Amino acid sequence: MRTLKKLKRNLTILAVVMLGFAACGLAQQAETKVMARNVIGLENVNRNRSGTLTVENGVMQFDTGSTVAKIPIASIEDVVVGSETTQAGGKAGTVIKTAAIAAPFESGKTLSLLLRTNVDILTVAYREAGGGLHFAVLALRKGQGDQERAQLLASGARERAAGAGQKLNPAAPAAPKPSGQKLSASAIQIEPVEAGDVQIPLEFCAAIYEFLVQRVREAGTFKQVFRSGDGAAASVSDLVSLHATVEKFKQGSQMERETTTVLGGTKVDVSASVSARDGSTVLADRVEGNVRFRGENLGVTKDLAKHIAKLLRRNFGS
Repeated sequence: MRTLKKLKRNLTILAVVMLGFAACGLAQQAETKVMARNVIGLENVNRNRSGTLTVENGVMQFDTGSTVAKIPIASIEDVVVGSETTQAGGKAGTVIKTAAIAAPFESGKTLSLLLRTNVDILTVAYREAGGGLHFAVLALRKGQGDQERAQLLASGARERAAGAGQKLNPAAPAAPKPSGQKLSASAIQIEPVEAGDVQIPLEFCAAIYEFLVQRVREAGTFKQVFRSGDGAAASVSDLVSLHATVEKFKQGSQMERETTTVLGGTKVDVSASVSARDGSTVLADRVEGNVRFRGENLGVTKDLAKHIAKLLRRNFGS
């Protein structure tokens, strides 16, 4: 009888322990689902759209409720976590921003402080089936970036060693272009933005690259716009390649911009060049991007891409 009671007690303890493990498992499973915002880079997902980010079954998935973007973990080449100070969004954020602008200086500054929030920026570099390079730049709640990075690496994602980024050969001097005559090319391949000797977070270089692909395609200057590494570009005889190297970078403050309207600007200067198949440089120029007033620091990448797309449009075409 005593043995039976002891057995029952042991079974009860075992059941409690198993339930505890199950609860922990469920908690860990719940933690794999986090809310994120697509800054740029996810295919078929609008910029700044929020959704649920999950990592499971060999796939990183971003679900907005109406659109799902999937990235095979085996295709991921690098995962980096940065940080950004941004402002809260939504209806409440809009109301407070409007009030802060209209309010006297000191009270407006106080209102804007209510919106200040730190976020993690998760940058994921990956290749599509044809070899084309993509960057997904996502904003997550502070502290969740490292959690997602660790989960991706544990699931098989790769990462580059520090300082192992791609290095470009120095560009040859630009060939003189006859006055008034535009250059001609049916296709262009966008190469990753190089940091050079400048300290600039990876998410900025990644976002510049993604905005360049988007802007150059929208401009319609070239019949085809290829991503770096896309094998389909090899068959285009008159292909040219766009390179950009950061020369200067100044990271400002969104809060300071929105409370003073004259301070806190973010600026990035790059040397942009276009090379032909033989390696000769057919176009080279310095281009600058700025965020002077409202918007996140990463907004400078969109402004820079816009100016580079304009440079290409001015110099290429019929």
